[in-house]
Amino acid sequence: MTTACAALIAAGLLAGCQGPLFGGLGQTAALPPPPPKRAEPEERGIWIVGSGAVEPRLRTVAAGYEGTRDTRPRVAAEGTVAGLRALCAGTGVESPDMALSDRRIRTDEARRCKARGIPLSEYELGPNQYVYVKDAHLAAIPGVREFVQSWGVTGKPVAAPTSGT
Repeated sequence: MTTACAALIAAGLLAGCQGPLFGGLGQTAALPPPPPKRAEPEERGIWIVGSGAVEPRLRTVAAGYEGTRDTRPRVAAEGTVAGLRALCAGTGVESPDMALSDRRIRTDEARRCKARGIPLSEYELGPNQYVYVKDAHLAAIPGVREFVQSWGVTGKPVAAPTSGT
């Protein structure tokens, strides 16, 4: 009988720790957005995120690119804002190589990349069709430079504007 009483008292004490004073049910903090879905390492290829509206144009200009299994472009159409946010989140194989956008990068987005030390180049594929590429990934990630060169478009560095939104 004493073991049952002790268990009941312990359960009551633990349940009391779930109140707002102990960080339980009363919390209302917003969670950070989930990271973009990434391919398995052996299927990473060239990781592209962003606007699905620009994807057909990218495929057209890159039609002559013949990558290997490891350097094939893989597009995750998540929208321009999510794509640029993911692009500016970091560098290396754990982050996207480029983002598709149906508009020019906004000032706040360019500043976010600059603040994190991530220089970008902008490639205009047509009216309201842009690809933003991490400069570091042009050299570090296999196939990125060759893929970008297959477009036949000259890129220009993205500078964080000093005014605007």
